[in-house]
Amino acid sequence: MNPLQTTTEAPLGGEAGLQYALAQPWLLITVLASLTALIVAWIWRKRKANFASKKSLYGSWHAAIPRYRRSLHRLTAELERARRYHHSLTVTVLTVDMEQHRQKNSNLINLMGNSEVASQFFFSLVSSILRDNVRGSDMVTYDVTNDHYVLLFPEAKLAATEQAMQRLRKFVQQRSKVMLRFGTAEYPADGLILQDLVGLALARSKRMASDTPQPN
Repeated sequence: MNPLQTTTEAPLGGEAGLQYALAQPWLLITVLASLTALIVAWIWRKRKANFASKKSLYGSWHAAIPRYRRSLHRLTAELERARRYHHSLTVTVLTVDMEQHRQKNSNLINLMGNSEVASQFFFSLVSSILRDNVRGSDMVTYDVTNDHYVLLFPEAKLAATEQAMQRLRKFVQQRSKVMLRFGTAEYPADGLILQDLVGLALARSKRMASDTPQPN
């Protein structure tokens, strides 16, 4: 027998050959495990990036306009000040036209590929426009639960506030292509507490719906 042939074939036979054969599935498992790890890492990075984007947009929105319920103490304090010094005060509720809202969100979702990010971007845009176009003493808040804006104007009359809101409404439409409905109530003629003023302003904004023209 040729000793060279025996030396070459020996590792492929007997126990060594069996171990080599059994080792082959582990190679496949190792490759699959590596691919799985890469896919999991890619998904994690993508979710982390989406979360960072949403957090950034939410931060800018929250910085532009505070939440209504968290601002109740400031709104109530301003109402108490008006009562103490016998000043007038108006409260306006702004509601986004829902058909326009859905259309706007649909366009943003197609652009961004994420409904939550699109929604945050939408509210950030409208809220920033509102905040930048009122007086420094005015208060602009957003009621997340009821999905509308609540604005308080110290030392303001009903007629003057409604005229200002009409101008602001047109400006928002020009800048964001979104139609807003609004209703305004005046202290003390329309109510003595904040909840009554907000409730009446909201009811008036709903009655305005039938008279709201559609944007071009």
